[in-house]
Amino acid sequence: MKTDPKARYQGYMFYFREGFCWNNVLTTHIKCRKKQSTVHSTESMSFFSETEDVPEFYMITVMNSRLIAYYVDSFVNSTSHCTTGDAKLIPIVVPTRQELLEVKNIFDQAILLRINDNDSELEIIQNKIDKYIQKLYFI
Repeated sequence: MKTDPKARYQGYMFYFREGFCWNNVLTTHIKCRKKQSTVHSTESMSFFSETEDVPEFYMITVMNSRLIAYYVDSFVNSTSHCTTGDAKLIPIVVPTRQELLEVKNIFDQAILLRINDNDSELEIIQNKIDKYIQKLYFI
């Protein structure tokens, strides 16, 4: 069915890919996370990085910043939903190699705290993310 050009099977290039996603219904901030190789829910927006210059860990970090949450609330969408169409309106700074290394370090710290169920320390990482993304966008 996947290889027959007459087949109506849709999405085999889209489904079962790793990427990043967030819930369609937001609270105050976008809660972006790494997506495993699964089908996609209509309530979870899914994106995939197409270039190593802007890898998924970088996008997850940017999307989880308070600056981007403020931008989405103020300039993109004032409802409680953030769709993939809305996300396409978020300006993304293409990082240098050094900036990628710094963001990767912060991202890895957050993942480690999440794996160890250490939510109290995650606020410290959130503040690091926020400061770094503000510096990245305003320099």
